[in-house]
Amino acid sequence: MGKREPGKGFDNLISTTTGAFAASSTEETPSAGSAPKMVNNRQSVYRVPLSMVRPDRFQARFTLPHPIRQEFYSGAINWQDATRRWLEMAKKDRLIRREVDELTFLGDSLHDEGQIKPVTGQVISENGRDIFLMLTGERRFWATAIKAVLDGAREEPYVLAIIDNQPTVAKQIAENMAYKALTAAGKARAAARIVLEANGVKPQPDEDEYAYFRKVAELRLDDDTRRELQDTLQMERTYYGRLMKFFELPESLLEVCDRSEMPERVLREIMQFERKLWEPGVLYFAEQEGRSYLQVHAYLERLAGREKVRTARPPADPATKSARAVRRALFALEDIPQDDKVGALADAMIGDIDQDQARKLLGTLTELQKAVAIRVKNL
Repeated sequence: MGKREPGKGFDNLISTTTGAFAASSTEETPSAGSAPKMVNNRQSVYRVPLSMVRPDRFQARFTLPHPIRQEFYSGAINWQDATRRWLEMAKKDRLIRREVDELTFLGDSLHDEGQIKPVTGQVISENGRDIFLMLTGERRFWATAIKAVLDGAREEPYVLAIIDNQPTVAKQIAENMAYKALTAAGKARAAARIVLEANGVKPQPDEDEYAYFRKVAELRLDDDTRRELQDTLQMERTYYGRLMKFFELPESLLEVCDRSEMPERVLREIMQFERKLWEPGVLYFAEQEGRSYLQVHAYLERLAGREKVRTARPPADPATKSARAVRRALFALEDIPQDDKVGALADAMIGDIDQDQARKLLGTLTELQKAVAIRVKNL
């Protein structure tokens, strides 16, 4: 695996200032042995090489698959290695392939039309090396990376960026939701991040994402934090409590919930069942597009042994079947072409029987008329 090589400090962040934003299309390749540099396009807009960028690992929307995240964020692999592994995973996983296809389309659009909206972040020092810690724009970062790997680009790609000296979780969440609504798991991460930050709980170096988010269970909501949840996510305290229950799921299942864009109602329903049914419930929903809440509920009821099995209905006896046929004929009386419709029906009933059978039929119809009258009266 390719490792990030420690580079020189980015002491000259603004190496070139241009008079027009269009100058971003001109590549400037660092000289051999030098670290990549941020290049100023206009005022505070910079060209930042991908090798200098580090997306925020703890934001609400997860993009990079969980099996790759730890190695990438720890620096064990670089963006090229992470992208190649991601593309390989997409060949075998329908949900990952869907995400990669979306990012591939975005990468083509950025290449053809240009990056209209810059990413945002700050330059910080990490392990003796300056990096651009990205606050917003992770999808644009990975879309650019995927485009470069698929095209076999020889020169290092870059993203256009603005330095934000006052980053906030609220800004990041607003950017996450601008693309599309957060998933149920994404909402839980967003709410947890707000509460953790409000209580001064910062992620530790190389800390697992969910180990960090689960620290929220140790905190209580004060009035200021409740107001921030309301302002940022329009979230009441009771709703917040329901979302925090999602962190009881293991990371692998939360990722499947994310990638399958599982509705919150479905996830809550799954978690109403005993823990051993959580995994089959999540996988059942994710394995096929369009499965509904009711289908997931019925599936889990079967697994739990609580499915209501209908008693097989015995076939109707010949007399009952015949009675229903008579009823259909009576309801279709208006369809008889003759003017004397009742007479035509009577002719059809006794036309091929003898006198004794006709009398028997008349008696049966009389008794039937009385029985029907009683039942109609009791309706």
